[in-house]
Amino acid sequence: MMQEAPLPSDTRSPIFIGGQRRSGTSLFRVLLNRHPHIACGPESKFIQHPDLMRWHNQLTDEWSERTERYGFGPEAVDRALAALVDNLFTRYQLRQGKQRWAEKTPTNILRIDYIFRLFPRAQFVHIIRDPRDVFCSIRDRTKRDRPEWAKFTASRSAKDWRKAIRAGQPWRDSPDRYMEIRYEDLVCEPEATLRRVLDFVHEPWDDAVLDPGADNEEARGDPQVRSGTFLRSSIGRWKHELSPEEVGDIERGSLKLMTEFGYEAVSGRNDGAGATTSGSYATARSS
Repeated sequence: MMQEAPLPSDTRSPIFIGGQRRSGTSLFRVLLNRHPHIACGPESKFIQHPDLMRWHNQLTDEWSERTERYGFGPEAVDRALAALVDNLFTRYQLRQGKQRWAEKTPTNILRIDYIFRLFPRAQFVHIIRDPRDVFCSIRDRTKRDRPEWAKFTASRSAKDWRKAIRAGQPWRDSPDRYMEIRYEDLVCEPEATLRRVLDFVHEPWDDAVLDPGADNEEARGDPQVRSGTFLRSSIGRWKHELSPEEVGDIERGSLKLMTEFGYEAVSGRNDGAGATTSGSYATARSS
């Protein structure tokens, strides 16, 4: 059997970051990019591009008879696609003088199975945020510069939140490959949270991850991130910005998952699986 040529990611596992939009993935990738070993550039959406996946599927399905004539089976096709992606991000990594690369695109979480198929040694960090604050942030961005996001209503945003979490759940049995962190912990306890992340990816602690002065020019120009700023005011903002109806629309169907992550529900609605909450919206607004 012909031995495959090694890829850079075979020796230094790539890191993928994902989570529902407006969950703090941009903040997290800027912090990670400060580490002297890790290069994490702006989101590429590369792996999510439908044309790439369509071409991949054609090679492994429709064109399989042709490719296998040359000893190029499905695993070899996967390896070739991984080499393309690896080469793209390794070039960015080397320009930064770093030792490994990371890639942040929020919808990575919805492609986690595909990512692990291409990169069996990859590690994944899933950022999770209170779904009510997520919707507040989505609505702000809609008004500012993303009018097309108006389609993300409270109900739709909550559905996407649940979908993202459920996409990661099957990988919880692989703690060496998959990690969940809460946005709230990242903001309120950044050092402790980042120490856990760096332990997970087998990198030493470096004070640079908390130093805005360690940002490269590209990171400093990222319009989505106030470099070095951990905005505690972004936590619990839903209490003063959302109506009871919007809170109820988000909590409906989400109570069990919200409770799991420590997000107290207040609408008193049934989640569709028999779970209810006796919390008070009025009490939450006054807190």
